[in-house]
Amino acid sequence: MWDVLYAIDASSSMGESHSSRRGRFVKIDSVKRSIGDLLKAGDFPYGSRLGVLTFQAPTRAGGIFLAGGQEMVKVVLPLTRTDALTREDIEAKLSKIQVSGATPTGIAIEEGLRQLYGSDEGQMKRIKKLIMITDERSNVGPKPEKVVSDEVAVRAIIDVIAIGGKVNRETLEKVTKKTGGKFTVVEGADELYAAMKPSIEIRGLGVDEGLLAEAADASKELEARKAGGAASMEYRQALEKARQVRARVNKRLAEVLMLKSASDSEVELLASQLEKGLPMKEYAAKVWPRASELEQVEKIEKELRKAMDRLAA
Repeated sequence: MWDVLYAIDASSSMGESHSSRRGRFVKIDSVKRSIGDLLKAGDFPYGSRLGVLTFQAPTRAGGIFLAGGQEMVKVVLPLTRTDALTREDIEAKLSKIQVSGATPTGIAIEEGLRQLYGSDEGQMKRIKKLIMITDERSNVGPKPEKVVSDEVAVRAIIDVIAIGGKVNRETLEKVTKKTGGKFTVVEGADELYAAMKPSIEIRGLGVDEGLLAEAADASKELEARKAGGAASMEYRQALEKARQVRARVNKRLAEVLMLKSASDSEVELLASQLEKGLPMKEYAAKVWPRASELEQVEKIEKELRKAMDRLAA
C-alpha cells in the first residue's frame, strides 16, 4: 500500500506557459489537471492515500521575505484515501492553488517528509513516496541535497519532475539517486501526466544492480581493511561505509517485501472474487497489476538478502 505526496512548486514562474516542440501549456494548470485526470482514471495504486502540498516563498520590494519554513509550505490536502467519494473534494482543493513568489525546494522536501512520516500509519505498513514538481532552481532556504541525510535516504523515496531545463539538475539528481527515486524532465503536458502517475511496479533492476554493486564493493573493502587491524582508521571508515550501505539495502529489502506482501493479499482477494463467479479480467487488471512481476520481486529479494549477509559485520 502506498502514501503518495505531491509537492507542487507554486512560485510565480509556474503560472507561466511552457513552450516546446511538444506543445504549449500553462504549468500549474497542467499539474492540477493531471492529478484530477489520474483520479478519474483510477491510476493511483490500489488502497493508496494521496496528499498535496505547495511551496512558495513570499517576496517583497527589495528581495525575498524569508519567513519561517512552514509558512512557505501549504498543505492543500492531507493524506487522504483516493476513491470516488473523495475525488470531488480533492479536485476542489486543487483548483484553489495560486502561484506567487520564489522557490524554497529544500524546505518543501523537509515539510513533505514530515507530512509523510507524521501520518498515523508507520513506515513499515505503507510505501511512502514524495513526488516533487518544479520548474526553477531552488533559491530560498537550505539546498535540497543537504536536507536528505543518510537517515532520510533510508526512509524515503523521492521523485522529481522538472518542467523544462531551468532546474538545478545536478542537485536534484543527487536527491533522487540517494533515495532510490527518479528524476524526469518533461517538455509536454502528456509527458507531465505520464511522469506524475505513481509507479506501482517494482522499480527497474537498474536501481538494484547499482545498490548491489555498491554493497559488494563495501564488503570487499571491509574485508581488505581487516588486515590492518580493527583499530585502524581505514577499517573504521570502511565499517561506517558498510553500515550506511547496509541501511540502504535494508530499506530496499523492506520495500520489496511490502510489494510482495501486497501481492499476496491481492491474490486472496482475487480468489474470493473468483469463487463468487464475478468477471475477473477488468478487475484483475486494475487491482493486481503486479501479478506478472512477483517472480522479479522474489529474485530481487534473494539478491538483497545475500547482500545483507555479506555486510553483516
